Amino acid sequence: MQENTNRAIAFNSAILYVKTIINTLCALLTTRFALQALGVVDYGLYAVLGGIISFIGIFNTIMVSTSNRFIAVAIGKGDLDEANKQFNVNLTIHIAIAVFALIIAYPVGIWYIPRYVNYDGPLTNAIMVYLVSIAGSIVSFVGVPYNGLLMAKEKFIVFSAADVVSHIVRLAAAWLLVYYFEHKLLIYALTMALLLALPTIYYIIYCSKKYHEIVHLRKVHNRQMYKRVFGFSSWVAIGAVAQVGKNQGAALVVNAFFNTAMNAAMGVASSINSYVGIFAQNVTQPMAPQITKSYAAGNHERTDELLIMSTKYSFMLTFLVGSLFIVEPEWLLSLWLGEVPQFSAVFLVLLVIDNIVKSLNSGVANLIFASGKIGLFQALTSALNILSVITAFFVLRGGAPAYYLTVTYIGFSVIMFFVIQFTLSYTLHYNNSILWKKSYIPSLLTTILFTPVLFIPTLIHPAINLVLSFSYLCILELTICLSKSEREKLRGFITSKLHL
Repeated sequence: MQENTNRAIAFNSAILYVKTIINTLCALLTTRFALQALGVVDYGLYAVLGGIISFIGIFNTIMVSTSNRFIAVAIGKGDLDEANKQFNVNLTIHIAIAVFALIIAYPVGIWYIPRYVNYDGPLTNAIMVYLVSIAGSIVSFVGVPYNGLLMAKEKFIVFSAADVVSHIVRLAAAWLLVYYFEHKLLIYALTMALLLALPTIYYIIYCSKKYHEIVHLRKVHNRQMYKRVFGFSSWVAIGAVAQVGKNQGAALVVNAFFNTAMNAAMGVASSINSYVGIFAQNVTQPMAPQITKSYAAGNHERTDELLIMSTKYSFMLTFLVGSLFIVEPEWLLSLWLGEVPQFSAVFLVLLVIDNIVKSLNSGVANLIFASGKIGLFQALTSALNILSVITAFFVLRGGAPAYYLTVTYIGFSVIMFFVIQFTLSYTLHYNNSILWKKSYIPSLLTTILFTPVLFIPTLIHPAINLVLSFSYLCILELTICLSKSEREKLRGFITSKLHL
């Protein structure tokens, strides 16, 4: 059984990495064409307002865990009637959230934009970008329970296909904007909003055909079910709002003290960094439903194994990919964009470091969510996320350069790491020494041994420097991060695939 589940993880991870490669190439070209078509000022505006699409996307990803958790537990018990009830309860709650978000977001945006957004173009542009972005985000809320069901069923290929198609269409739209159309900013925002909303329709059609017994609509009158799901969902929503506030707050804080050109620099860096973070998600995402099912079944040995794999492998892959942008950020940005916005390289390095720190806790949230005891976890992490924005505001207000915002975020990510470790131990009485021995200490040793590479002066071509540093990090991760048994398993896996 364990072998089969590990194969499922490997298969789903492979699907996600194929998706990531295609999406990353599309996203890099999309950003280049969008920057060329819109210009620095309008692209910076979209980074401030239209960027809410990507942050709402993060919100939806987090909210999927609510539906996934309850539906996965019901499916794990083999109770389809219970799964159908859980689906309908989640759908009802998420429709209510969508309506509530619309009621709140519209007047807040209309009030905020004229007063606080620094934009040299027509104010109507800023308002229209905001409204279009909100509309696409609202529609996507309804698709959350369907996405949760697909995750519970481990059908990663379904939403991966939708995501790939979405990225290809975005690339085509950005390229067309360079040569055609007049109202480029509005068309770009409208296209991004549609591509956020359309997958919801696809999920509904697919699930209705494949899992009709689970997704057919019915009224559920059990108040306790609503209470449990709504309570869990409320805690998740608090955490999601705090995370969105931290991410979107970064753009707003920078815009308050600088201008949209600086937002463009941070937006370019964030665009690359988001795909570095996906490498960690591609490891943890296939493990999430299995962690939930293993914990619900009382299989603690399997749960421990999955958690160790999640934290270690996500760190290794995030560090491996991120190291490229830490070693030669300016050269890579120039290859990508040609003309690089000032401070983009500094933002990129710091954002990648922040991502590497956060990757050390990958999978821990899945275990805590599987237990259902998420109150303390959400309260502490949400408070730290909001506090990081407030602290960054006063740091920049004191006259610090814009990139000190990301320095502040890194400091809070380190604090967050230890807070989450405390929460895991306190809430689930988990033996954290297992994680430290098998995951964290090898990861920290790898980091320490690689760090001197960043301070050694080099006169060789940047491409050669990247190859050498990347190769050195691969050796460190294979010899330091991976245990002897893990290296043997990896060797056996590669040998079997190559038929050696």
